[in-house]
Order: sequence, then C-alpha cells, then structure tokens
Amino acid sequence: MGGGRQRVNGETIAGIALVFLALIFIWASTQNPIWAVILPADYLILAIGVGFIVIGVIAIKRTNHPERTSHY
Repeated sequence: MGGGRQRVNGETIAGIALVFLALIFIWASTQNPIWAVILPADYLILAIGVGFIVIGVIAIKRTNHPERTSHY
C-alpha cells in the first residue's frame, strides 16, 4: 500500500500508548497509597513501552532502508 516511506508502525503506537499509561499510573501512585503498592509494575509497563518504541523504530529503519542493488 502506498509504496512510500513508512513513518510510524503498530509497535511504535503501542509503545507510546504504554508509556503514556505507565506515566499516568506512576502519577496516580503519588496521589493514592493503594496505587503506590503497584509502583514496580508501573515501571515494568514503562520499560515494555520503551521496548516497543525501540522495536518499532528499528523496524521502520529496516523497512525504509534502500535495497542494495548491484551495478553489474
């Protein structure tokens, strides 16, 4: 579809959503002691989100990389 350069993919969008969710949960843990109990899980969600963003960026670079053609 399109044939142009890819700028965003599903992994990147999922990573951004997870990072945003983790930041909201971390903020909630500063407001409520019940949320503070699950703070380690919030940091895990944050790390997973960053991992998805990294995987998405690598996939985009591989997709947009020009194919190597021989000049023979």
